[in-house]
Order: sequence, then C-alpha cells, then structure tokens
Amino acid sequence: MLRGVTMRIEKLKSEVKNIISDVCSIKLFLILKNEDKTLSCKIADLDNKNTDTELKNMFIDYLKDTISNNDELSLCKLSTADERTNAVYEYDYEEFPEEIGFIRNFDINEAIKLEHFLFKEDNLSDLYGYIIYLGTMGKGLVMFKKHYPISLIKKGSFLLCKSNKRFVKFDGDDIIRINGTVQLIKVKDTLVVIDIKSFEKNFAFETLIHQRAEKTIAEIENIDLLEDIQVLKDSTDDPAYARKLSKVMDNSPIIKLNIPNEKIIKFTQTTPGLIGKFKYSEDGKKIRLDTKVSKTAFIKLLNDDFLRSELTELYYASVAKDNVSKVE
Repeated sequence: MLRGVTMRIEKLKSEVKNIISDVCSIKLFLILKNEDKTLSCKIADLDNKNTDTELKNMFIDYLKDTISNNDELSLCKLSTADERTNAVYEYDYEEFPEEIGFIRNFDINEAIKLEHFLFKEDNLSDLYGYIIYLGTMGKGLVMFKKHYPISLIKKGSFLLCKSNKRFVKFDGDDIIRINGTVQLIKVKDTLVVIDIKSFEKNFAFETLIHQRAEKTIAEIENIDLLEDIQVLKDSTDDPAYARKLSKVMDNSPIIKLNIPNEKIIKFTQTTPGLIGKFKYSEDGKKIRLDTKVSKTAFIKLLNDDFLRSELTELYYASVAKDNVSKVE
C-alpha cells in the first residue's frame, strides 16, 4: 500500500531554508552494526572549536545547492521514481525497511540522552552510517548518510600530508572521511530520498521492490492479458525490471480503470511507438512477450506512457508524467 504525498517542492524548500537560515547547531550520531546484525546509535562527541562549525557549514552548503537554491528541482513520489536527473523522492510506501528506522523515529530530545561513542569500548569498524541533525531543540532537519569502508582510514596506513614544500608522514589514530552528501532526509514527518540509487542498494529496499513486483504480476495475471505470465515472473530476477514492475500495481491507469483487453490490444496495434513491438496469441486476444523489447514496451503500456498531444496530435513516449488537474 502507498501513503498520500504530504509535501510539495515549494514546502520542502521553505522548510529547509527556514532551518538553515536561523541560528542552528549540528549534532552527529554514529549508527553501529552490532555482532548480531542489529543497529545501535551513539553520540559523536565533536570538538566545538572548529570541527562542529566546519561540519555544519559543509552540510548547510550542501542543502542550499541540492534543495533550497535549486530552481530546477522536482519532488516526486518514490513509488513513481523515473529517470529524472534533478529530482528527490518522498517516501510514500506504507512498509519501511528496518535500516531506516533510526531516521524515521529520530527525536532530538531523546537522542541527546543516548550514550557517547567511546574509543575504548566501541569500534569504528562497526560503523554503518551517520545521522546528522541540523537545527535547534525545537525544530530541525534530520539527515542520514551511509558509511562505506573506504571512508575509514585505519591506524597503520601510511599517510602522507604536505608540510611546507615537502611530504611528511601523518601520524594519528583511525580517521573518518566525511563529505557533505546524504542519501535521506527527514523534514518534520516526511522522509525524502536524495540519492535513489544508493538508497535502493543499501537500505534493503530491493526486498520491498521484489515483493511489490510479485503483487504486480498477480494483478496482471488477473486481467488475463498475457499468453504466458511466467515470462514476467522470470524477469523479476533482473533488479531493474523488478523495479519497473513494482511501480505498475499502484500507478497503472490501465489496471485501475479496468480497460478492456480488446481495447488494449487494438491500442498496441495502432499507436506509434508500440506498433510491431508485440506478437500475439493465435486467437489475437492475448499479448505474447518473447523479447526484452516487448517486455519493456509492456511496462510502458501498463503505465500509460504513450501519450498524444491534443494540440499537435503527435504521439510521445513520456516517462515523467505529472498529473495536471483542471483546477491547476
């Protein structure tokens, strides 16, 4: 099931701008993966002379560039994510992967009561990610950043740094390298995915995608439009195709409006962009999917991606379809 969208792009920009424009502070929390694979959260004690200020400014600049000052930015539903390059996505699924539980339930008033990360007891090798809180105790923005092993430089590595005109060996303990990017933010109660590729790969989201793809196949099987449904079932082994299938169940107007199969078949035989893409059963009443091209075209067909301009009467294959109501 999907939830309704709760925020528009103008509201998202306004909320972010209000937080970073006011006097605010930054708090860094470390998410650790324990031996039993569970996650725990601890406070990172930051030096308040220069470290927290520079860290805060780095993420403020990132938020300005990515969201508040980005005039071309779009805010879409995660369930309808497409190939747009300048977009962020509101999480609109009812189900939540366990990995995003910390940011979803994060409350700064409770978080400041957590234990501090202690170098004698805790290990940076267990680091899974970071929660960055920007704001005040009354209002703020929560960001999640995934930690990658390559970003941890362990003690014992031979590091060179410049000193005057020469390189010298850097002597120190384990080093964490953090840049000013994040994968997920929470504004009030709204979760927004910033980096969708990283999100799908690292937050157990692929499991949810496959579950929804299987439900989509069941819906398609019910309308009895395909000659062999097994072709689609086998296609879910491909993560990219499973993702496309997962979007069909809740977003396909073809399924929602119960368009008759006869009308669908005729549409595929007469619409530019679809003509010649499919073969049919011997009685001509079902679509046969026997190539990668036909499977991709079938997903586009169900998503109603083939549109006709009322002005020019030309046909287009449109991936990014934003509904426009008569009132708007």
